[in-house]
Amino acid sequence: MTKSQFNIKISKDLLIRVKRQAMMSGKSLTEHITDLVTNSLSEHDIEKSSMSSVNKFEDLEERLISLESIVSNREYISQRLKPFTNSEAINCTKFMRGVFYKELEKRNFEDKSEAFDDFLKSVQSYDQLSKSNSDRLKEIMLSDKPSPWTGKELNELTGKDKCNCSIRKGLINWTGKTKCPSQQEICDKGEALLYLF
Repeated sequence: MTKSQFNIKISKDLLIRVKRQAMMSGKSLTEHITDLVTNSLSEHDIEKSSMSSVNKFEDLEERLISLESIVSNREYISQRLKPFTNSEAINCTKFMRGVFYKELEKRNFEDKSEAFDDFLKSVQSYDQLSKSNSDRLKEIMLSDKPSPWTGKELNELTGKDKCNCSIRKGLINWTGKTKCPSQQEICDKGEALLYLF
């Protein structure tokens, strides 16, 4: 192996510490520094550290999305929320379909069913939908002319916790759009908010 000279400037204190460490390990200063650099650049350590960082990042991202969902609904939390009405459910249906199809186009999915399965994973990470609810969501997202959600269906799906809808949180997670309108805004304005995506 050919060697090259590599000059760096470090503090006097650090140099003393590195020299002391080299002497204690019975190596020359060059050997010791070479070993330190080699160990720090080890492929295994980088991959391991990288994977750990990715996992930590994903956990943080999930927690942030959950918090953002709550915070963006904060103006409604203090009020006594009324259950979803049928007109709000229709607005929610139009909004979620619009966001789904915008993302479908953006990501160039060739298969709508494949895109839905990917989206459903994001929803399921917040709430395990029953088979009937996930089938209904699939019908709403993939049918050409689906019948919209009803107020009763959304109230049952959310457990009457209007501000914490797993479909809304799933859309945020799936699209990566953290500045999503609050649930009440979606109920009030529906597809008029699609420009945000």
